[in-house]
Amino acid sequence: MSEVREDDTAGRRGDDDPAGREADAGSGAISSALAEIRGDARARWAALVAGTVLGLAAAWVHWYGFLLGGALVGLASKDLKRALAAGLGFGLLAWGVFVGLVASGSGFAGVVQYAETGRLLFLSAGIPVGLSALGSLVRGVV
Repeated sequence: MSEVREDDTAGRRGDDDPAGREADAGSGAISSALAEIRGDARARWAALVAGTVLGLAAAWVHWYGFLLGGALVGLASKDLKRALAAGLGFGLLAWGVFVGLVASGSGFAGVVQYAETGRLLFLSAGIPVGLSALGSLVRGVV
């Protein structure tokens, strides 16, 4: 009963499976594209700017945008240390944009009231920074 018959393994993916090779080719293409972006300074900066813009646009709609923005700027970074720094930078930028929106809506008095909120201030600063840093750790996986 412990013997495996040859027809039992027919549905499993193996070395002879073309779908498995296609999946490997797709991930290889992504890896090579990321390596090319990380190797060229101009392409890396363009990818960082594009990731920042897309992340801020997504964060405008939903807080998952902080994770997405952090992941995008992290994927464009050369190594994990720089990816984490880029993720933190993205989170600080997103929080700064929020503070700028508060200031534009109600002026300096609104910013002072916002600064006096205590825990709400810490949450509104910690969520974008923390989630962006978390998203940037995807660089350690890819």
